[in-house]
Amino acid sequence: CTLMAGQAVAQEEVIEEVTIIGIRGSLQQALDQKRNTSGVMDAISSEDIGKFPDANLAESLQRVTGVSINRVEGEGSEVTIRGFSGDFNLVTLNGRQMPSADARSIFFGINSNTRSGDSRSFDFSNLASEGVSGLQVYKTGRASAASGGIGGTINVQTVRPLDLGGGTQFAVAAKAVQDDGASGATPEVNGLVSWANDDSTFGVTAFASYQEREFTNRTALHGGIVWQIPYNPAIPAFANAEVINPPDPDQLAGFPASSTLVYSENTRERTNAALTMQWAPSDRLSITGDAMFAQNDQES
Repeated sequence: CTLMAGQAVAQEEVIEEVTIIGIRGSLQQALDQKRNTSGVMDAISSEDIGKFPDANLAESLQRVTGVSINRVEGEGSEVTIRGFSGDFNLVTLNGRQMPSADARSIFFGINSNTRSGDSRSFDFSNLASEGVSGLQVYKTGRASAASGGIGGTINVQTVRPLDLGGGTQFAVAAKAVQDDGASGATPEVNGLVSWANDDSTFGVTAFASYQEREFTNRTALHGGIVWQIPYNPAIPAFANAEVINPPDPDQLAGFPASSTLVYSENTRERTNAALTMQWAPSDRLSITGDAMFAQNDQES
């Protein structure tokens, strides 16, 4: 008697490519950009379509070594690289220089200090992070990047359709923000849609975002220092005030020339829109056309 053992033939499945997505894929992509770039560069990549690490680009940049930010009304605004403030850094959008768009007016009683158009510093709160796929911080000069930043160059890279693969993809998000002192919650909505053909040779991406924010500001200011010797308790700023622990009459003393309390109610409306088209007829040629609209209206 002969027993024949049946042989199971396993069909081998050949995996040509493994794609890692999510947080691990984002970190891997940023690490690859840093490894393959000449010079000193750090990068932050989006986790997925419409999912950037932070709601504000400046707050994402503070994760990078040697980069710090300042905040305006609790929101990240300008970026400092290796001790150089925003005036000494260059910000580009897909390799093209961005305008500063930094105009502010602060009123101190009847006196005003207006700063408009005299700064190169870029305010990152003008851009919605959902339409950004990555940030590159170049700390050393390179031929392929625009020059002009002493501290460094920051490139904002928007979402491109051929980087997402073929087919249609979209992301929609909505949220409400409640600031202290505001009358109520304010909305923020954004949407992104991307399409590319099956061969990934032609694609279109469209993005739109609208944000409304209400907040209050409370500030205590003084109008310079008045130095006096001998001490005179009857200076105009304190003519009717009781001075506790007055200095010695022969000692040089400094007093605020004036004191001002400021309370302001502020409203901001930010609108972003972007359109990108890509055509890659061959592996050695890629043509990209993109346009962006950004508007930031503020009332105080």
